[in-house]
Amino acid sequence: ADSNEAMCEVRKDGEVKQGRSGPCTFSQRQGYIDLDLRNGVTYSLSPGQNANHVKDQKGNNVIRTQAGGNTQEFKWEGGTKVVVTFGGSSANSGGGGGAAGAIAVADMSRYCAGEASAKFKVSPRDITTQNAKQTQGMYEVWGQYGTSAQVFICSFNAERQFLSVDLYRP
Repeated sequence: ADSNEAMCEVRKDGEVKQGRSGPCTFSQRQGYIDLDLRNGVTYSLSPGQNANHVKDQKGNNVIRTQAGGNTQEFKWEGGTKVVVTFGGSSANSGGGGGAAGAIAVADMSRYCAGEASAKFKVSPRDITTQNAKQTQGMYEVWGQYGTSAQVFICSFNAERQFLSVDLYRP
C-alpha cells in the first residue's frame, strides 16, 4: 500500500470555515483508500462501479471530486466533505525525514494508476502500468487503458512527489 502523511480537513455541508482538521495518513492500494485522522476517526473507502465513485465502511456513497496536484477531495451523499492535502507547508520538508508527500519508487506505478483512474474516469481494473523509471533526476511511469490502448505518462519530481498524469501524444 502507498501511504503518505497529509493534512485532512473535514467539513459538513454548508460550513464555510474549516471543520475538524489536522494531520492524517492517506493510504491507497488498488482503488482502496484509507484516511486515518489523528483523532481516531478512520474512513475506509472501497471502489464502486464507476471511476471516482467509492463507498465508505458504512456503505455510504462517496465521490472523489478532485484528484491531482497535491489535493484530493471526497464528498459524501449526506454532504460531508474531506479535503486531503499532501506536502503543504510542512515545517520539516527537506529535513532528515524526507520530503512531505514523497512516494516510494516501488509504489509509483500503483499511485499512477489511481491518478489515471481519476483523471480519465476509468476503473483501476482497466489500467496497466509499468514500473517507475528515473530519467534526468525525475521519475516517470508509463501506462495504458481501454480497448484502443490509450497511453499515458505519470510524472514525479526528484523528491518523489506526484506532478501530473497526461496522455502520451507521439
